[in-house]
Amino acid sequence: MSVDGRIATEEGFSRLSCDEDFKIQHELRAWSDAVLVGANTAIKDNPSLTVRKAVGKNPLRVVVDASLKVPPTLDMFSIPGKGVIITTEDHNGEELAKYKERGIVIIRAGVGPEVDLRTAVRALFEMGVRRLMIEGGGTTSYRFLKEGLVDELWITLSPIVFGSGTSIINGERSLLQDLYLRELKVLCGGWVHLRYKVIKREKEV
Repeated sequence: MSVDGRIATEEGFSRLSCDEDFKIQHELRAWSDAVLVGANTAIKDNPSLTVRKAVGKNPLRVVVDASLKVPPTLDMFSIPGKGVIITTEDHNGEELAKYKERGIVIIRAGVGPEVDLRTAVRALFEMGVRRLMIEGGGTTSYRFLKEGLVDELWITLSPIVFGSGTSIINGERSLLQDLYLRELKVLCGGWVHLRYKVIKREKEV
């Protein structure tokens, strides 16, 4: 994120990582069973979510998309390996067909405007996912934190100020989440990598 807590400008510019940070990101992907992004991030960035700057296997690639707006031709679905869309129960077989035709796994979790994240995580667990990396964006990260589904936050602070744009944790209401700093590293001479433990509240346990 930028020094003022943004992951992208209003125009969509989001190049914030240096080489060492990219390496950490790809090491985390290799360590994870699945990497997850929200629909807006998938559409705007079209990420492959593969391991290229570290040694390891590619993780399961997952997108949360309640309205089924992501195209099935995204890079994350076009490369070898399994892709997953998590959506709601509101969509019929015809709407899902274009994804199934490309071998994309469909998880239906909850009814209404938003995916039921707890149901979704249980479904991923049943698929063998034990380590889930949430790579963005800001609204998706906020929702997982709000539901008490995050164990750690790994954040790299980049030496740049945006002034406006998308917040790294982008929610409508205050979250007031307590964190414990586990690790701090200076990268590339000016980037700062922070690893936080999320302190679970009693009502979430």
